[in-house]
Amino acid sequence: MDSENSVKRALLALAVENTLLKIGKPEYEKVISKLESDYNCYIPDCHENPEFLKRVLQDIYGNAYDDIINEIRTELGEFVSQKYFDDFIKALAR
Repeated sequence: MDSENSVKRALLALAVENTLLKIGKPEYEKVISKLESDYNCYIPDCHENPEFLKRVLQDIYGNAYDDIINEIRTELGEFVSQKYFDDFIKALAR
């Protein structure tokens, strides 16, 4: 993996983690635990399989899921227009 992709992956994971931590540490830990138990992955791995994160967020947050996606988009700020991040958000929003 080249350094640009490593930086993008880290930024994406940070945006997701910050969003979840704003909701609360117990909720963040629920997401981490469910990702690990259901898919054997962690937030930084979700860039390869965003559907894993999508399913976990939908299971835990139900109707608030769309608000979480919007908050992740906000956390990404100006980077959200870059294809890498835009593709991830679109995969979550499908």
